[in-house]
Amino acid sequence: MSIIIIESPNKIEKVKKYSNCETFATKGHFKSLTKNFIKNYDNYEIEYDFSNEETRKRMNFIFSKCKNEDVIIATDPDREGYAIGYMFYQIIKNSAKSVKRAEFFEITQAGIKKGLENAIDFQKTNFKDFESFKARAVGDKLVGFILSPKYMREMNDKNISVGRVQTPALELIVKKQLEIEEFEKLKEEEKISYKAKALLKTKDSKEFEVLSENVYSNLNEIEEFLNFIKDNSKALLQDIKEKQSQKAPPQPFRTSQLQERANIALSLAPDEIMLLAGELFEAGLITYTRTDSNTLSNEFINELEERFKNETWYEKRIYEAGKQSQAQAHEAIRITHIHPYEECENIVKQSGVKFSQSLIDLYKFIYENSILSQSKNCISLNQTYEFSIKGIIFKATQSKIIDKGFKEAKEKLFKSKELEDEENKEEKNLKNKIDLSSLKQNESFDIVSFEKVEIKKQAPSPYKESNFIALLEKEGIGRPSTYASFLPKLLQRAYIEIEKKGKNSFIKATQKGLDFMQKIRNLDEWIATSEYTRHMENVLDSISRGEVSYLDFIKPLHQKMQFIKINNEEKAPSEAQIALLNKLAKEQNVKLDEEVFLKANLAKKNIEELLKNSIKAPSPKQIALAEKLSQDKKIELPKGYKENMKICSAFIDKCFKEGKKKGN
Repeated sequence: MSIIIIESPNKIEKVKKYSNCETFATKGHFKSLTKNFIKNYDNYEIEYDFSNEETRKRMNFIFSKCKNEDVIIATDPDREGYAIGYMFYQIIKNSAKSVKRAEFFEITQAGIKKGLENAIDFQKTNFKDFESFKARAVGDKLVGFILSPKYMREMNDKNISVGRVQTPALELIVKKQLEIEEFEKLKEEEKISYKAKALLKTKDSKEFEVLSENVYSNLNEIEEFLNFIKDNSKALLQDIKEKQSQKAPPQPFRTSQLQERANIALSLAPDEIMLLAGELFEAGLITYTRTDSNTLSNEFINELEERFKNETWYEKRIYEAGKQSQAQAHEAIRITHIHPYEECENIVKQSGVKFSQSLIDLYKFIYENSILSQSKNCISLNQTYEFSIKGIIFKATQSKIIDKGFKEAKEKLFKSKELEDEENKEEKNLKNKIDLSSLKQNESFDIVSFEKVEIKKQAPSPYKESNFIALLEKEGIGRPSTYASFLPKLLQRAYIEIEKKGKNSFIKATQKGLDFMQKIRNLDEWIATSEYTRHMENVLDSISRGEVSYLDFIKPLHQKMQFIKINNEEKAPSEAQIALLNKLAKEQNVKLDEEVFLKANLAKKNIEELLKNSIKAPSPKQIALAEKLSQDKKIELPKGYKENMKICSAFIDKCFKEGKKKGN
């Protein structure tokens, strides 16, 4: 009997059941970088060790079970999962009978069977994927260990961290905040432009509105224009333009798309969405949740076709993985089986997961997306009516759906009325209740009145929690496995805050976040740029393809930080020590070496030296005594006696000594 190695203990029973194999779980990463993880700075050789003694014992038991057995490593089908599997392989490769790599994209009988049938010798897998993982892990650790302590000192705040990916994500939020602040500085009149609106009347006295094509930048311009045109009584319909537009159904979900759209529709935070989606995956209800691909398996597409091919809204669609996708083999996030929509709740309850309404809502949401991705476009007819008034063009528009497509599927299957698309900016300013298609070209219409319409300039808005992840993906910041972790980290550091307005959650930079990024821009601007982060992500992809090496990523990154070496054997100084060092150094105008802030014994030694030279204020009693002695003995008080205890004490001693001499 073969042995299967997976990550999550929650999947053991299902994998055992469908494979008839003994199954063990690593519980995620079982090894991590050691404290002083770089053993050799010439080749950046690194050292891993078991996370703790309990993990060592547990894993050694699993390794012993693999001796002389056929082992199938089926850790998660992404870079992170491959790295865990690679470390496992390196330990058992000489003791196991054989070692293969399998990928389970869904925890179902069919998914596990397919994964086992396609398993390959681990020796034939792409070891460069581990080199890429290693480069990311070491690079992230270097940035955190070198730059975070530096900015703790700069900000005099222990709750500070710098990250290769986290910091450029914060920079996007801060830039948006600064844009908003700049807009708010504008005068009210600078935020408004104008258009002219005319109220027209048909021969049967039905009224409708049209809007000028021209925009007028200020009140004087629009008043002047209205004065010029006010005496006209007729408008000529000189042209009618028709154009079809098509709106495609939603694509099958990538990780970022699921997080964005479920946040909007279900008001769930991105990290909560991933937690719930993980539970659905482990229960065998949906496919793997960390993916940058929109593809669907042929088996699933064929299953949908068989079920819905006679529906008027159905259309078979093949989705390709995007240019940035890691693997065409990865599927989008979809349900694993087709079943009636009404059964969603029972299927979730019967799957063995811990029941919650949010879990059911998310499953239904993924169900709907899976079906709708195989439907027709919604086709609309857009009509633009151009009127001439004294040679000036005024317009009215209207749009009609001529084929509902996927919107019909929403109504039929899910009993939900698709919301109309947001009107365009022209239509928002018009309140036409008549069907404009009854109007004829070259027909004249009476003008009832003119008026001005304010067109407010669109103020920059803070990023919504829902669309921030899509922005990270677009900017090339991070990977599907990390998107959900950024905002909690930034919140934990108090760099940002989430402001709820209705169903929306807006991300705003705090003053601390603004100040922190200002420091970063002044001292280490490179770490804040999306361009650099995107470039480094591309280098990581190139490592996987064998085009560049691990060192091509690590050396340039370490060079940005002046090749500072990490030494974690030395205990770091406490927050109180760092605060005191900063205070004393500032008072005495002394510049301390970086190393002083990294080593507790050096910090202590420097504090002692600085305290010897520090200026302490005398107590109120000492000041009062010095002033009394000065008055009694008619001796002038020395300069600085109130600020410097040494000066004050010396004066008091001098007075007493002189008194003793006179007494003798």
